[in-house]
Amino acid sequence: MTTYDLAIVGGGMVGASLALLCARANPSWRIAVIDPHPAEVGDVSARPSFDARATALSAGSASYLNNLGVWQSLNAVAAPIEQVHISDKGYLPGQRICAGDYAMPALGYVVPNQPLGAVFISAMATQSGIESLVDSVEQLTVTAKAAEARLASGANISAKLIAICDGADSPLCKALGIGHRKRHYQQRAVIANVRVSKPHGNTAFERFTDEGPLALLPLQNSRELALVWTQPILEPDRSGRPDTDFLQQLQQRFGHRLGRFEAVSERFSYPLQLSEVDEPWRSRLVVMGNAAHSLHPVAGQGFNLSLRDCGVLADCLKGVTDPGALECLKNYGRLRQQDQTLTTELSHAMVKLFSSRRASLVSARHLGLLGLELFAPLKQAFSRQMMGGHSGAA
Repeated sequence: MTTYDLAIVGGGMVGASLALLCARANPSWRIAVIDPHPAEVGDVSARPSFDARATALSAGSASYLNNLGVWQSLNAVAAPIEQVHISDKGYLPGQRICAGDYAMPALGYVVPNQPLGAVFISAMATQSGIESLVDSVEQLTVTAKAAEARLASGANISAKLIAICDGADSPLCKALGIGHRKRHYQQRAVIANVRVSKPHGNTAFERFTDEGPLALLPLQNSRELALVWTQPILEPDRSGRPDTDFLQQLQQRFGHRLGRFEAVSERFSYPLQLSEVDEPWRSRLVVMGNAAHSLHPVAGQGFNLSLRDCGVLADCLKGVTDPGALECLKNYGRLRQQDQTLTTELSHAMVKLFSSRRASLVSARHLGLLGLELFAPLKQAFSRQMMGGHSGAA
């Protein structure tokens, strides 16, 4: 049986980040990253996390990735978010949060997932102590001193700590009887890239409509943006509409701030819910990433929250001889509880408030947007959370 200090189930963005952070914190550790999908340096297309979508990285997340030494490689494909424009269809002209107000070069960055994945895979391949196993866990048994896993290949491994990073609706959590609290939004997200007739000016747009939130994130090409369009699940799925129909309906919902919507890429659609794990940790086990908390994409906080989790866990495990000890994991949980709760509830509240057609809530959100503009401390607190102000990044 092969033994490890840490075994990570799931080699997507969260699993890779955790492996790199823990390898830097404990250079002598032996770390296994287990994923059934092969990913080679230069070809990450087989791994679902590294698909055609893009990820919004907060300023705090960029700081983490810079500390890991991978940001320089991403800088060539990252589009800076210099301002965020928040608006409500048919009402106020909208509010802006600008990087210059905080003496920052950018509020965040938008990075395509495939280059992001390629950088992670390359970094793991060159980081001593990390082994990538193209395999899956068939059975997991926890003992007093280790967690033992039987893999699909027939191999057996043992680890002082196993991190479950296998995504939303985690198969491993289900097998272990670890439940989740779920709040269904009765919405789907339609994901695509679009081309517009006016330059986006490195602005991200959060547009709230009577159907739900709509986000447009700037890409490196000044006329291309990543679209996240929230739609009611009970209405027909627009993702399969002809391009001209799709763009016409998008134009009606968003308006003409970016001129005309001229082209759209292949669309992807998936249902939305808020999912939170009941047991974030057990002795020898910790649940991370979407397996721990899967958020609505309205504010782009999912991966950013998970990266902060990874950073704090790596700090808690630095120099620790028994990373799977319950007291060590409880300490991690105490340190992360406030940020996790605040980010999760803020995201949930935004979805409920800005998806409602009830007159009282429509009035409340207008007052909220007005408050962001008139009450500077409120706007600053909101902005800090969205930028990853609780990241703890150096």
